[in-house]
Amino acid sequence: MNLLINRRLLMIASVIAGAVALATPAQAEEPALTEVTVEGMHCGGCAIKLGRLLEAVPGVKSAKVDFATGLAVVTPKADAAPSPKALWETVEKAGYKATKLVGPAGTFDSKPAS
Repeated sequence: MNLLINRRLLMIASVIAGAVALATPAQAEEPALTEVTVEGMHCGGCAIKLGRLLEAVPGVKSAKVDFATGLAVVTPKADAAPSPKALWETVEKAGYKATKLVGPAGTFDSKPAS
């Protein structure tokens, strides 16, 4: 008798778990990040300044900049693709030197054409 009850409980639990899985929305695919290698930053203030400027580029959701590693990581807005050229030029306008850009549009060692 206990074996029959345990089987039924397992079957009920399995059905509930399947229903919960169907009701939970699938996680959205993570947006493709763009990484820009930057030379010339010497403090946290430089990183904050560059991060704010990168976040003002159309299509950018957020930018995390680390002056110690010289790396800026840009997250695009949903269904948006910031221009690699605009990102590169933003680094230059901020007074720093972009040396490499890696993102969904490709890898660039000099200013992208678009």
